[in-house]
Amino acid sequence: MATATAVVGLACSLWGRVGVPLDEGVFASQIWQLRVVRLAAAALVGAGLAGAGLALQGLLRNPLAEPYILGLSSGAGVGVLLGPSMGATLHLAAWATTPALAMLGALVTAAVVYGIARRRGRLDPYVLLLAGVIVNVFNGAMIMTLLQFTRQEEIFWFVSWGMGRIPEWLWHRPMLLGLCGGMILVGWIALFLRSTAMNMLSLGDDVASTSGVSVQRLRVETFVLVALMTSAAVALAGPIGFVGLIVPHVCRLLLGPDHRRLTIVAGFGGAMFLMLADTLCRLMGAWFQLGEIPVGVITALAGGPFFIVLLRRRAREGLG
Repeated sequence: MATATAVVGLACSLWGRVGVPLDEGVFASQIWQLRVVRLAAAALVGAGLAGAGLALQGLLRNPLAEPYILGLSSGAGVGVLLGPSMGATLHLAAWATTPALAMLGALVTAAVVYGIARRRGRLDPYVLLLAGVIVNVFNGAMIMTLLQFTRQEEIFWFVSWGMGRIPEWLWHRPMLLGLCGGMILVGWIALFLRSTAMNMLSLGDDVASTSGVSVQRLRVETFVLVALMTSAAVALAGPIGFVGLIVPHVCRLLLGPDHRRLTIVAGFGGAMFLMLADTLCRLMGAWFQLGEIPVGVITALAGGPFFIVLLRRRAREGLG
């Protein structure tokens, strides 16, 4: 999977609105180098969101669970909008305060959604989805309120970021890219170390408990790790939706339910998916002379129908 991801990344780096000049050498070209940094960010974001989605679906035993749907992405977005102002107030670097506040927003959102959906020690899957919708609306209202206090010259960037976009300027922000990438990799490895416990949990809380799994502790740890990965992804590229829904389901369809394999494959699958989606956005923008299409638009167009199909299937299974 790592080799396939590298091949996809290399192929995507050769395509774009501007061709890579061959006379000076592909790898020496600054255009190619800028594109590779952008694709690295896309790969990290995709891996983080796919891994987070897989973990939520396994933890909650709900195929519709995903960071964007449950409001974690919008909660992290509130933290991202607070990052520059808080960093200036506290005299801290934005590359450090933005991911930290994004994680705080995601953690608060996760705690609220979990608290609403928890009934007598168990989670109601439909209440969980409704809680996510409600919290998403609330976080959206907070984001709109924060935009009212944003300087006019920064509003365009925030609106563009809110659509989900892999930015070009990460070349000039290596500390932010490195920090967020580290957060995603740490979360990914930690989720893999808990994959055996997730397999036990898929058999039910009682079976997992009798097998030595602390269900409550596993839930708390997983929500923290999901918040860590989601906040890093949002800090880099904004609230990109449905990656954590589409990729885990495709991987599960191909490989089965074993989280020991799925955690690794979903991460690489998410990386390839988002690199391809971002490349498609760049090419479509050039073909139709639309500028650069945010990658969040492509994932939403793909994920919306996917979510409806899963929801209808879930409803039929419930009626059956």
